[in-house]
Amino acid sequence: MNKPWIKTYAPGVPAEIDDDAYPSVVALFDAAVERFADMPAFECFGRAMTYAEIDRASRALAAYLQQKLGVRRGDRLALMSPNIFAFPIVTLGILRAGAAQVNINPLYTPRELAHQLNDAGVETIVIFGGSTPALAEIIDQTPVKTVITHDLGDCSGLAIPSPTVDLRLTSTLRLADVLAEGARLRLDPVALGGDDIVFFQHTGGTTSLSKGAILSHRNLVANTEQFKAFLPEATEPGREVTSC
Repeated sequence: MNKPWIKTYAPGVPAEIDDDAYPSVVALFDAAVERFADMPAFECFGRAMTYAEIDRASRALAAYLQQKLGVRRGDRLALMSPNIFAFPIVTLGILRAGAAQVNINPLYTPRELAHQLNDAGVETIVIFGGSTPALAEIIDQTPVKTVITHDLGDCSGLAIPSPTVDLRLTSTLRLADVLAEGARLRLDPVALGGDDIVFFQHTGGTTSLSKGAILSHRNLVANTEQFKAFLPEATEPGREVTSC
């Protein structure tokens, strides 16, 4: 097959990568935990969480989702959060439970939020307290049954002032409470493969209604391997730093 774009590759960049280097994003993270358990995985608000800490918290969430909410492989859960510690913990917890994550911009309007929740058939949403007014406006127009809220300081050990949950949402769970209870529950490992869905990533919706692009575990593993192939100088194991 003719691949003219390969001519633009820098010396040493391979023409092919192994998109099955890991069977899933969860397996990729597990491998990192095994190698770097006590090293910082994420930093936020001047604090760091190690790979082992993220691992424990995500397992607790996954156990809660499975045992208390009945989440099963292929279910779709939404996360509406800024870039704080809750984001990677919830993402890995959702994936460990075998579910797919619907990423939602925490600044979305009620109309935009309603469309994405309905389009993906979301029954559970994990949402930042500051975004709950938008959800309160439209929750009765969606299939959402369970709302888990989180604050800026969750999992950081810091008492950071955070917006309160909209009072119109009368039956919500707190992420901190969910993690505490989930730590005492059994996690049933899910054998995920490359074809399992990892994300529903909706388009911006600038020209029409936003559409949910489906990304598989293999897609994200391939992206990771591509990045490592193109920027080996930025991916020294255990020393690379990424800002997001």
